[in-house]
Amino acid sequence: MKKWLVALFTLFFTIAAAGQMSIKGVVVNDATGLPIVGSSVFISNSSKGTVSNNSGQFELNNIPPGKYDLVISCIGYETNVMAFSVAQLPLRLKVELTLKAKELENVIVEPSIEEGWDKWGKMFMENFIGSTQNALQCNIKNTNKIRFRYYKKSNRVIAYCNEPVLIENKALGYTLKYQLENFEVNYKDRTTFYLGYPLFEDMTKDGKQIKGRWAKNRQEAFKGSVTHFMQALYSNKLAAEDFEVRRMVRGPNLEKERVKAIYKATVISNGETNGNGVSIIISGKAPDTGGDSSAYYQRIMRQPDQLDVYGSTILTADSIIVANEGRYKGLHFNDYLYITYKGEKEEEAYLRTQMEKRSATFQRSLVILINGELITLDEAGSYFNPQDFLTSGYWGWSEKMANLLPTDYVIYEK
Repeated sequence: MKKWLVALFTLFFTIAAAGQMSIKGVVVNDATGLPIVGSSVFISNSSKGTVSNNSGQFELNNIPPGKYDLVISCIGYETNVMAFSVAQLPLRLKVELTLKAKELENVIVEPSIEEGWDKWGKMFMENFIGSTQNALQCNIKNTNKIRFRYYKKSNRVIAYCNEPVLIENKALGYTLKYQLENFEVNYKDRTTFYLGYPLFEDMTKDGKQIKGRWAKNRQEAFKGSVTHFMQALYSNKLAAEDFEVRRMVRGPNLEKERVKAIYKATVISNGETNGNGVSIIISGKAPDTGGDSSAYYQRIMRQPDQLDVYGSTILTADSIIVANEGRYKGLHFNDYLYITYKGEKEEEAYLRTQMEKRSATFQRSLVILINGELITLDEAGSYFNPQDFLTSGYWGWSEKMANLLPTDYVIYEK
């Protein structure tokens, strides 16, 4: 009898705990109050999702610890996103969706040209899916639904899709539904920005064992990724996980500015200029350079307008983790972080895209907090707000959809 009581108590406790880790609710039209059937409800960047039933109701259970975005979307409606943490569960929600405006970006005065996949598809694949080895095995199933607008004056292109972008990733064994909210390539600033919410579906359904190739590819995609870095940072294991972090300061090339001033004050021109429009001396009298050689000045003028100065000290997690609050930690730094991952070398495709004729070396990336705001991270490697954490270098190239893993990847593999 005692054994039965213990068993019943354990079962009751398990069911109760599962109920506590749940989100239930109903999705309705904000104008009419009528339920919206078939709306997609999911936790962004995870495999947890469902659709609202005939009464507009939905339920998500067994949500693991962490901070997440709950995404509610439906074709023809504006996407609704709510940030939450497990500490707030259980949640009971009434979600009101608003019908989308028919015209895109009505408030923008700048004229644009609307074009399709034939014109911009290659660009979209390279900047959204990526050009890594895994990208070669990725497909977008509904390219006919993706539209583009090109703004000639500002030299930029945006993409939009009125339904989730359907991605088949045969390299990692996932299908994704990506709720694309923003996508822009700015050719003038040479920047790419996109924002959205992915829902993962594992191709190994019904608990079947994952294929060896997918397991290997997932592990390689994880190693050296931003998520891997955040996990190592959270647990204070940067060196153990093969990360090396230094500070970097980017500032004006003061010597070049000095040389420019000298050239500007001296009228010298033989008709040739360098890339900056500054005269190059090949023959004739050099300006009064205070004893410095003409060759030295020409070399300085060919340098970039800005110089990067790298710190000699390798940083520990404690030097950039500035806050602790329960399960969460706060990351903050000034200027840039120069991050080297020594566990793997660069892909050859990266060198080709960078047009660098050299042998592959360790993966090196730069990050900056574009708004100077503190980044919150948890032990799973999730971080908020991701829009404030701008990457370039290797991460700027590799952190695309083809290498993306769900937040529960590490737990699943273990």
